[in-house]
Amino acid sequence: MHPIARAAAAAAFLVLAPALAAAADCRFTAQHDFDVDAAGLKTIAFDLGSSDLVVEGVPGLAKIEVRGKACASEQERLAELGVDQQRSGDRLTITPKPQRERRDGGLGSGYAYVDLRVRMPSALAADVHSRSGDADVHDVAALNFESSSGDLEVRRIAGALTTRATSGDVEGGDVGRVEVRGTGSGDVELDGVRGDVEVARAGSGDLAFDHVGGSVRIGSVGSGDVRLRRVGGAATVDSIGSGDVVVDGIGGDFTLRAKGSGDVSQHDVRGRVSLPNAPG
Repeated sequence: MHPIARAAAAAAFLVLAPALAAAADCRFTAQHDFDVDAAGLKTIAFDLGSSDLVVEGVPGLAKIEVRGKACASEQERLAELGVDQQRSGDRLTITPKPQRERRDGGLGSGYAYVDLRVRMPSALAADVHSRSGDADVHDVAALNFESSSGDLEVRRIAGALTTRATSGDVEGGDVGRVEVRGTGSGDVELDGVRGDVEVARAGSGDLAFDHVGGSVRIGSVGSGDVRLRRVGGAATVDSIGSGDVVVDGIGGDFTLRAKGSGDVSQHDVRGRVSLPNAPG
């Protein structure tokens, strides 16, 4: 084969490979689509299990557009799959069914699952509960995300981002304020927070916040690192174990109350610096 033709064929394969892999992982498919009138709703909740979710907030949209893609390794398993909806007052809950893992653990490569793509009014809040499913959420009024091992990618949240995750990662930015109620081995990395950041506790995962308009308050951290850059207000870390703390560009005071074996690096702190076993 001519070198130019060989290069073209290789490029075409690289483009087609992801699509071919996705098709191989979804042998039999079916759509479960529906729309819901958004009048009177304030929150759209998702009980994901192992399903993946993409949520797009759309200004002025008058309905919730749910598009569910069912995938199964055998044709007969498609009949087991679907998407439930339940409305209670101003809250709509959307649940892929059944709640199962994507693959049969230890029993081969069989699978049956439903992934969701949802468009909703940007004035509404999203509440996502996941076991292992990943979520990509953007352009909504507020977001609560709770997960065991699922990851979150988040962008353009008008109000608060509230999260609790065990081993899943959280990344993105351009959010109103942040409350991390707890995280284990997963990392939290956000660039662009207009208000304050509050972290109750973190384990071995890293915490990284950049371009924070307000203050940052972090409770206890285990072996994970903490990186704070370009914070408009004060930055406080109550305690950290073996992880490192790096701060750069703090508009107010920087306070670290207790630390273990990790290192501390601080630069461009405009307020008072207070470190354990060091003069203030």
